[in-house]
Amino acid sequence: MGYWQSWQRFFGVAIATGVLTLGFGLRSEARTPATAPASLTDLLVDIDQTANDQQLEQLLNFYGDNFTHSDGLTKTDLQDLLTQLWEEYPRLSYNTKLLNWEQTGDRLVAETETQVRGLKKQAGRWVHYESTIRSQQTFQGDKLISQDILSEASTLTSGDNPPALKVLIPETVAPAADFGFDVIVQDPLGEEILLGGALEEPITSSTYTNPEAFDLDILPAGGIFKRVEAPTETGDMWYSALVVRSDGMVLTTHRVKVEAAPLQANGL
Repeated sequence: MGYWQSWQRFFGVAIATGVLTLGFGLRSEARTPATAPASLTDLLVDIDQTANDQQLEQLLNFYGDNFTHSDGLTKTDLQDLLTQLWEEYPRLSYNTKLLNWEQTGDRLVAETETQVRGLKKQAGRWVHYESTIRSQQTFQGDKLISQDILSEASTLTSGDNPPALKVLIPETVAPAADFGFDVIVQDPLGEEILLGGALEEPITSSTYTNPEAFDLDILPAGGIFKRVEAPTETGDMWYSALVVRSDGMVLTTHRVKVEAAPLQANGL
């Protein structure tokens, strides 16, 4: 059995950025990063550095005791997941960018985008991990009290020449919607045989720690092309694909949010 057969969808964990209490009064409009105070932007750098140094206890001090997460994670869950993640990837780096921020009452909401990169050795081969996570985080005082993951895309690659992929999948769909999940191999195939498989998983706290394994089949030329029906209930899903050839492999995961359409005003 090749070691790639044990690959599973890899969980990404967004490192939330702490923020100081800022006295701007009551506001509800989003503000651009250029208007953010130095106390916030400097702290973003400090939080990234804490995560890069893998100082778990210090990082968790930024989370409130009653912290809530859109995936059902608790503060204790985050501690366990980060411990596992950092054991697997001792070379992991975080780079967080502030997209916008606003303040309403005593709560401050910051939208951020975090780039995560990692490297590990598995079965004698180097595995590279990259993830982009966009999240909305709510702070009260100096504690993060809630986090909502808005979008997420992650990739694991290994081998001398992993296939270059283009993934076509929407970020948001309606309940029970039919949509495409296309994973296109952009390299010339020549005489190569591709193996691959796809997974869809509802995102809960348990799927972070118990991801499903892939069943691989010989792929038709060009990649994986699937029609998918979204769940009838709202929530978030992970859609993953693994593509393997003799000189490399790629595992890609994208988050899709299943959301009901907003109610339209009737104009009356």
